[in-house]
Amino acid sequence: MKHFLYLNWQSAKQALLKILRQPFGSLLTLLMLALALALPLSLYVAVNSVQDWVGKLTATPQISLFMELSAEEADLAAVQSTLKHHPKVQSFTFVSKTKALADMEQRNGLQGLGDGLEANPLPDAFVVTPKALEPRELEMLQKELSGLPMVEMAQFDAHWAKRLYGMVEMGKKLTWFLAAALGLALVLITHNAIRLQILARQDEIEVSKLIGAPDSFIRRPFLYHAMWQGVLAALLAWGLTSWLCAMANPAIQEFAMLYGERVELRFLQPLELLALIAISAALAMLGARLAADHHLRKVEPK
Repeated sequence: MKHFLYLNWQSAKQALLKILRQPFGSLLTLLMLALALALPLSLYVAVNSVQDWVGKLTATPQISLFMELSAEEADLAAVQSTLKHHPKVQSFTFVSKTKALADMEQRNGLQGLGDGLEANPLPDAFVVTPKALEPRELEMLQKELSGLPMVEMAQFDAHWAKRLYGMVEMGKKLTWFLAAALGLALVLITHNAIRLQILARQDEIEVSKLIGAPDSFIRRPFLYHAMWQGVLAALLAWGLTSWLCAMANPAIQEFAMLYGERVELRFLQPLELLALIAISAALAMLGARLAADHHLRKVEPK
């Protein structure tokens, strides 16, 4: 076991040294791999930043329940009890008809308006904040709450919720599509790079096979070379994405402040960075393995 670990350690070290000894040629390959990773990574950061912002919005689609004018205290208590124990309701606020009229008078500068009215024309209302943002669930919740006793109308901005949800979902799907397409590109780029290395070392490989070296021994240096390419490319992609976030954040924050919001592109978390490095290394090694297996089957000692 120690000998096996030692051989792997030596192969990994030599592969890294080989990359460092050829900085110019290695940098070109690494830049291609990094760009293939940076595109979906940048979109991932943007979509997750928007999603984080959406989760913090104070303008979350709220359902307004307007009671009938003849609703009594018992009716209000029944609706309040239902909302309090409803599994899809995050919170709710009761707005009495008296408070609604006072707010309208203050907001429009119409103090004393209620004194000239025989009765308050505004209904009691409940402003409900749901737990889910998915439009279909909101519509189902709206229909359910509209059937509560003495509720005259239940309304919310369904079109706004659908548009917002649709934009986030489209961004997620586009991220996964780009990640799959450019992940395949990473495999192909690594496959081609390792294929060229194998062709350049064909005589050495034939000699190794002639003295009885197994395919796993011959394949190992190429796999570690690809692994280091994947790791370094992931770090370069992370650096490019972080630079783009730092450059774009001031403009995004300035634009968001016009609407009284605070939005910024967030940087990758440590676990996300580790996942990026692991995925990049695995894809690169997959390309190397495919190239090595394909060409080793063709290389026979003379």
